[in-house]
Amino acid sequence: MPQEYIRKPRASNHIDRRRVVAQGPILQKRHRLLVSVLGLSVLLIAAIFVVGYIVIFVVPNRELAVRVGDVEYNRGDLVELIRIKQTSAQFTGETFNASSGVFETLQRIVENEIILQSAPSEGITVLDEEVDNQIESTMRPSDMLSAGKSEEQITRETEEKYLSYLNTIQIDEETHRALIKRTLLREKFRHYIGDSVPSVAEQVHLYRLVIPPASEIDIIMIKFQDAVKRATGPEDLRGAYFRIVREFSVDLPETVRRGGDLGWIAKGVLPEYEFQFFDLNPGELSQPMPDPERQGHLVFFMVAERAPAKELAPAVRDKLKTKALQDWVNDQRQKHDVYAVFNSEVYAWIIQQLKLTSTQPTPTPDPLQSILSGG
Repeated sequence: MPQEYIRKPRASNHIDRRRVVAQGPILQKRHRLLVSVLGLSVLLIAAIFVVGYIVIFVVPNRELAVRVGDVEYNRGDLVELIRIKQTSAQFTGETFNASSGVFETLQRIVENEIILQSAPSEGITVLDEEVDNQIESTMRPSDMLSAGKSEEQITRETEEKYLSYLNTIQIDEETHRALIKRTLLREKFRHYIGDSVPSVAEQVHLYRLVIPPASEIDIIMIKFQDAVKRATGPEDLRGAYFRIVREFSVDLPETVRRGGDLGWIAKGVLPEYEFQFFDLNPGELSQPMPDPERQGHLVFFMVAERAPAKELAPAVRDKLKTKALQDWVNDQRQKHDVYAVFNSEVYAWIIQQLKLTSTQPTPTPDPLQSILSGG
């Protein structure tokens, strides 16, 4: 009985070992299959992430934003230019309006490209030396900071300041020089086109009155009529306008202190308003119009004097030169086959990219802000 009991386990162990040996290759195959399935799963998940990244970040970046003639700018180009302005504004402690910044940058890309393509036929160029001079004059320390320093030291500080600026704004020198070149080219075109602006033009001496909501317009009208009816000339009218504005106007403080005096204005300087005032006779009050800056407020205009041919002030003529350039660019759009791809989806994508790249650095002076805003 004991012997039989002992033999049976030995036979069973021998059979189990043969079974394990026989099943070894099968288990190895199953293990390799499991590892392969897991590996493929990992690769599939990684591929999904890669494809998703490409679809979300890479493909949209390369999609067309605007084309001017044969020159194309993709969304990435647009975002980069906006980012430069955004970063510049952040470093100066200024507020960057992304909503208007997107549209303004798209507009400026089109305008500057039209100017660039038109420059050769007009014989207008910008030399590398002119770009160098612009950068040097902008980055050079002021006379006060340069006092007592050698020219060699001033040159070294200028170069260091420029390199620091490029690093701060995160832009390479080649791209920055291209921006400066386009800005200078635009300014040359402005003067070239602006030469057609006459130095003498019909003008009116304009005053403005801004009243808040719920004002007693009837009282203002009565006081206005009473003030101007005794006026016998421009000087009397200026005095009457001054008193009315100081009593009732809620315009900008500086404008109120001047009694609403906007100076001599020619046609084209305030195109959005001139239909309200340019045909007024001295002593007349314009029809009220909504103030675009302040909801519910009303704007009135008054003319103290008219001049059929008066020399333009330098600032007024300069503004008319800018308008002349804008009119010329608008006329050239048809000739340059401008095509833009811009909708709410593109706008939302651009805003998202700006948020992803937005930083909050310590505000520092940005000597090229005026150039970037113009280019």
